Amino acid sequence: MNAHVRSPATLNLRTHSLIAFVLQPVEPLVEWLETLDGWLARSPNFFANKPIILDMAQADISLMDYRDLLSQLARRHIRVMGAEGASRSLVGPHLPPNVTGGRPVDQPEAPAESKAPAVERPPAAHSRTLIIDAPVRSGQTISNLEGDITIIGRVASGAEIIAGGSVHIYGAVQGRIIAGVSGTPDARIFCTEARAELLCIGGAYATAENMDPKTEGKSLEIRLAEGYLKFRILN
Repeated sequence: MNAHVRSPATLNLRTHSLIAFVLQPVEPLVEWLETLDGWLARSPNFFANKPIILDMAQADISLMDYRDLLSQLARRHIRVMGAEGASRSLVGPHLPPNVTGGRPVDQPEAPAESKAPAVERPPAAHSRTLIIDAPVRSGQTISNLEGDITIIGRVASGAEIIAGGSVHIYGAVQGRIIAGVSGTPDARIFCTEARAELLCIGGAYATAENMDPKTEGKSLEIRLAEGYLKFRILN
């Protein structure tokens, strides 16, 4: 009589590195949420489908207020996967777990009126340039967190470019351009026709509403200088 023995199931374990965006709530939370809403109004898909960690070191709040904060973020489609610096009263069932081991990168401080939510930026690995030899359509997101991005073509309204280093665009820019997210201090944005919805480097940003009208449609270089975005017309 032959017996068939089923081999035990294999349990595969592995580690996985990822870049998480770190939001640091500060009190009063109502004002902080208003600042966040301003950012989301200009870049509504920025946190979509991205891992988010809350740094609670600057917010001494009650459990009730913490649960309300998580609910407010959920309504904004921001999914929190963990928390740093949370007190013991903010740890428990149905709450984000405490995480450690993140490696934030220092960056110049942006002015209060143009400061993006804090983002954790791991040190950049070997720099690699991503080249897109086609227009970027509305709704598309192009990202390269380990180096530069070069776009040969137009970046449409509603499109988003996110680079660890610099962004070079040989065409009209109407979407959102975010450079230096991996902590590159000298990241820059270059474009041949500037009509962007948002330009951001290292946490400092400018929107279409507050850009100098003299720069519209111009070929530009944008870089950080003492925490502010500095625009230089190239033509």
